[in-house]
Amino acid sequence: MTAIPSFLEKNALRARNLEDILPLPGPLGLCIEPTNYCNMRCRFCPVHLQEFTALAGPRRNIEFALFEKILGDIKAMRHRLSNLSLYGDGEPFLNKRLPDMIRLAAQMQVAQNIVVTSNGSLLDEATAHALLDTGLTHLRISIYGIDEAFHKFMTGSTVTPVQIYANISRLRRMRDARGARLPHIYVKMIGARETSSQLDRFREMYTGVADEVNVENPINWNGYDHKDLVGALDPLHECDLTLIQGWHKQKGQSNRHKQVCTTPFLSLNIKSDGAVTICIVDWNRGTTVGDITRESLADIWQGERLRAFRRMHVEKRRHENPSCRNCMVLYNSPDNIDALAASSPERLLTNA
Repeated sequence: MTAIPSFLEKNALRARNLEDILPLPGPLGLCIEPTNYCNMRCRFCPVHLQEFTALAGPRRNIEFALFEKILGDIKAMRHRLSNLSLYGDGEPFLNKRLPDMIRLAAQMQVAQNIVVTSNGSLLDEATAHALLDTGLTHLRISIYGIDEAFHKFMTGSTVTPVQIYANISRLRRMRDARGARLPHIYVKMIGARETSSQLDRFREMYTGVADEVNVENPINWNGYDHKDLVGALDPLHECDLTLIQGWHKQKGQSNRHKQVCTTPFLSLNIKSDGAVTICIVDWNRGTTVGDITRESLADIWQGERLRAFRRMHVEKRRHENPSCRNCMVLYNSPDNIDALAASSPERLLTNA
């Protein structure tokens, strides 16, 4: 029986050393946004900002026909993804066709792992039942608080931590009753000053319910326009936003010296209207490199707009882009191609 990688392992197992495999014939990871509607207005998320729709576009679900087109583009590239992630600026389960999307992606075998990140509020019994039949490999649940008053204040939602816990517990029971192992349930909470008093209770509450329980470092999205989103959780700015986290979390170790972001060489992010950006944290779309409604995934991956964006990073000019200028997310991964960018820049700018 094939072992299921943990949420933190699945990316660590995705490839060899980047210096050995770049340039890639296609992305290792692709994030597709099912919807940018959300039933919460979290203070640390750009969705709550007054100017969000002006910069990120109107609220919408992705059209299923467009999703089918994207999967077809992946297959046409003859390059299986390591990770297909189905989430974005909204709550994925607000798109009622999300189970159909997961099922189709699994049937077409476009990725080794299919991942959904959710706030867990909409995982009622019917949704959980549908989810268990899709082929989803990893379900990541973001917990925003254990204390009800704190959760309401931080999320602007009337959904309670007790309701979310009940949803996750029911899903686990239903999965285990089938003798199934999927989806692997990963539950995380952000560790910072405002949540510190709740973290031990969070770990105790979800240990044995989730397959994996973790406390993640906060991030400040892309730092666009100097917006202090992370300040809602870390008002004194005590957290080191350059710490390596996620799939190679190493306490106290940072990549603050890193100069070249690896994301443009590894993955892409597709918004619900078809806009293609470099990464998930670019909520204001300053890194747009294509439109999947009018272009193929291959044309975007091999296109001049993406090549120019990569060149900007290789030449250490990220300050020229409003979404990259203050972004610190590049430090959060141990991947580092600074030496390769210095010694063989044209190799990084050549299509595989």
